[in-house]
Amino acid sequence: GGGKMATVRRLRRAWGLAAPCASWRGMASVIPKVTQVDNSSDFLGNIPHRKHPGIVHLKAVRLPPKLIESAGFLMAESSMRDIKERVKTFTNYLWSRKRPVEETELRKKAQYLQQRLQGRIAPSNELLSEPDQAKEKEMEKKVLNTLRKTVYHWVPLDYNEELSFLYMVARMDGVYAAVSRAFHEIEKRFPDFQPSTLLDFGSGTGAVSWAAHNSWGKTLKEYVNIDSSKAMLTLAETLMKGTSEDQNLCIPGVYFRQFLPVSPKVKFDLVVSAFSLNELPSYSQRVETIQTLWRKTDSFLLESVTPC
Repeated sequence: GGGKMATVRRLRRAWGLAAPCASWRGMASVIPKVTQVDNSSDFLGNIPHRKHPGIVHLKAVRLPPKLIESAGFLMAESSMRDIKERVKTFTNYLWSRKRPVEETELRKKAQYLQQRLQGRIAPSNELLSEPDQAKEKEMEKKVLNTLRKTVYHWVPLDYNEELSFLYMVARMDGVYAAVSRAFHEIEKRFPDFQPSTLLDFGSGTGAVSWAAHNSWGKTLKEYVNIDSSKAMLTLAETLMKGTSEDQNLCIPGVYFRQFLPVSPKVKFDLVVSAFSLNELPSYSQRVETIQTLWRKTDSFLLESVTPC
């Protein structure tokens, strides 16, 4: 009752306003005269600095009311304990997460460590004799132990129901704000671009579809969300259905799939991959995925790998 409503109100306050990045004006206290402009120069044809083409006039981004309501309902219904602390821990983990070490790089490090250890265990210009096989095994063990301590241990994230829920609370608003910023740039630079189809690879909570609908809802007819996690797709669909009794999707034309369309003939006006490429285990797979996504569009491919 009252506790759940309080949770929803707190969520509305937290998600109702997603402020853009801090202004460079704050640097004025660190770097003297950073805000001063040399108006005597012919830089950009004496355009006033407030009209500089690099300035983005993007107001604070608000999550759609229906999305806030749906997420708030899920929060209120959740039985998960210590959500705030778990979300903080998960967010810190995502920020510290790195790409997996490539096999070639790992091999180079192993060879380097082996050469260093060889100098301690046996002369580098002598072959190990048969009695020294124990020393060779000892060296191999030291190499492996050192690699375990110094090389980043990447493991794929298993987005089950619990982790998907934490991701919604921790990252959905940030993803929405980031892609809204990118969409704003497209709208500003290409005002005639009116997409009718969208493909979101690694769609997660479906925030990209919500943001795209906010920008081009009048023309978009198809939103295809691709994610390898069934639990995440279920969560995204639940958010899209909202709290209505008829359980219809809040945005018509949204689809949830686990795999990319196979046919090369299936293309989309707008393709997005937001913060998903780091979940691929190798550089070659990331390159292959980007090339595949690029072939899926004749217009725009938006990609980002850095948490926001």
